[in-house]
Amino acid sequence: MSIRWRVASVMAMLLVLFALTLGAVVSVVVSSTLETYQKRLLAADAAQLQQVYASDQPSQATPRTLGGVRVALFPFKNSEPAINLTKLEVEAAQIVLARGSRLYWRSENLLVLLEPAAIASKKANYVLAVAASTTYIRDLASQVQLATLFVTAALLVVALIAGFLATQLGLRPLIGVAKQAQELNESNLKPLAYTGVRDELGVLVETLNRLVLRLNTAFAAQKTFLAEVAHELRTPVTAIEGYVRQAKKDATPESNKMLEDATRVAKNMTRLVSDLLQLSRGEVVQELVPHVLDARELIQGTASEFNLQKINLPNEPLELLGDPDRLAQLLRNLTSNAIRAAGHEKVQLTARRKQNNPQLLEFIVQDQGAGIAPELLPRIFEKFVKGATSRGAGLGLAIVSQIAKAHGGNVTVQSEVGKGTTFTVTIPALEEEE
Repeated sequence: MSIRWRVASVMAMLLVLFALTLGAVVSVVVSSTLETYQKRLLAADAAQLQQVYASDQPSQATPRTLGGVRVALFPFKNSEPAINLTKLEVEAAQIVLARGSRLYWRSENLLVLLEPAAIASKKANYVLAVAASTTYIRDLASQVQLATLFVTAALLVVALIAGFLATQLGLRPLIGVAKQAQELNESNLKPLAYTGVRDELGVLVETLNRLVLRLNTAFAAQKTFLAEVAHELRTPVTAIEGYVRQAKKDATPESNKMLEDATRVAKNMTRLVSDLLQLSRGEVVQELVPHVLDARELIQGTASEFNLQKINLPNEPLELLGDPDRLAQLLRNLTSNAIRAAGHEKVQLTARRKQNNPQLLEFIVQDQGAGIAPELLPRIFEKFVKGATSRGAGLGLAIVSQIAKAHGGNVTVQSEVGKGTTFTVTIPALEEEE
């Protein structure tokens, strides 16, 4: 969820919480106010009835209506009340008579006022019960809660829309900066454009721009260093190769083995120098020379170069448009790494059409070696990143990634420690003419 919707959601939740709280408070206040008002009405009716009954002869009272109020008068002992009261309510009436004070009692939908009454006697010997229905109070509270529910639902919609629009306007500078930051990479290290005030976002942009400038300077220095080192190394390495070739002409069988080792080391040094030169130019494949190729021939050539027996190729042609030298370099780097990790017998090369998309071709280099540590996998295609047991300079896979991207494809890796590693290079196939 984007920050805009998160802010809008928080605003909506706060507004809904406020509406629900307000509705609950209003419902309680309305119920409490109406109940207090009802009690005053019952007390006023009871006072009038006391005056009426004080002048009459005592007799068993029957219910009568005074303004919608139900009234009952019953003796303290050996008599059932004329209104529908429970045993507990009768006991409450007895407590009222015993204490000589008024008591309010709630019975289902009734609010009952109980107070002692004296008829034809100075001593309170009756209980006056004045009751009124509280159904309207409950109904009014329910209506308030229902209205609050509808208002809350409407506020939720309004809050989401208003919150989104408000955050869209308020966070527009931050969103613009975020989009620019997403485009930053080692080949695009431009300072972020920001014309707003120097607030928290302005300070953040200034800090990021200082970091971007330092990174840009560091990458430029790295490229310069790589180029200078490569040029400095190329001459002596080439000379060493020449001396070794000359020495092999006059070498004895005993010294020929050492000269072969020296030749192998010189070739490795030559390849390292070439990699350094390519990386110092940025993208190593800026000068592609495309040809129509058959992926099967590339796999067969790599297998022959490394004397591999396990290859898996279809019978149909797998044509693509690519630079044969660069693609051969890509397969060479992947295959040499696999052989170093697992040996010749545990490496398999595959070329095929992608199963769910025949318009793409896949080069697969699979080994059954020790695998790559999980913490290293996310950075495996970065420059100078290598495993603990790797003997290279950490440049081969960075070059593989650049070659794949230059051909409109990509390279992925799957690895499990102790079971092996699989590199898959995906490149568009040559489009067939209709």
